[in-house]
Amino acid sequence: MTYEIRQLDHTLDQRAFELVTEVFVEASTLHRALKADLGEYREFLRPSFKAMVSEGLSVAAVHKSSNKLAGCMIVTDFHNQSTQTLNSHPIFAPMSALTAELCRQYSQKRLTRAGQAILVDMGAVSMDARNAGVYQKMRSVVQKTAAKRGFQSVIGELSSIATQNVVLQKLGHRKMAEVDFETFEFKGRYPFQKIEEPPSIILAEGDL
Repeated sequence: MTYEIRQLDHTLDQRAFELVTEVFVEASTLHRALKADLGEYREFLRPSFKAMVSEGLSVAAVHKSSNKLAGCMIVTDFHNQSTQTLNSHPIFAPMSALTAELCRQYSQKRLTRAGQAILVDMGAVSMDARNAGVYQKMRSVVQKTAAKRGFQSVIGELSSIATQNVVLQKLGHRKMAEVDFETFEFKGRYPFQKIEEPPSIILAEGDL
């Protein structure tokens, strides 16, 4: 199949929202550990999803002949993520705290300003489009677009073996922060302790 990578706009954002939430609830190690409900996750994510898409950095992969959505990549200015207030949602607060810890570790090595680094916040590919290079194609377009807008680096949270292999090994990005799932504590609990593979979440950085 042949796919076209487009900027994510109002004609695609609802389909992209449905795809990314379905994929993350079903496949994300973090969401499975928290036993995330699709409806609750969509309610939690919708405001930040809209805000990120409005930045104009996100993309979608669309099948050229059928116009079927094959994937989407939600991207934001990393400065927005690193300075946001910790979300207190009763179910998803541990994920927010995990991201905050990664950002804290990163800030000890490097300080970023607005317009300097993009964060690939979420990347999702539909089941029937997997193993067709869709993720890599979206990532390539995202990075070229961001570079044209003056961004200097790309950052990603890697919570699966697949993304860690692609980003660290194939793309050669640098590991900037890491949190072990087994020992991460949130309000006296260890919400991700049962995750065995991968053993940790990594924040990686690459040059644009």
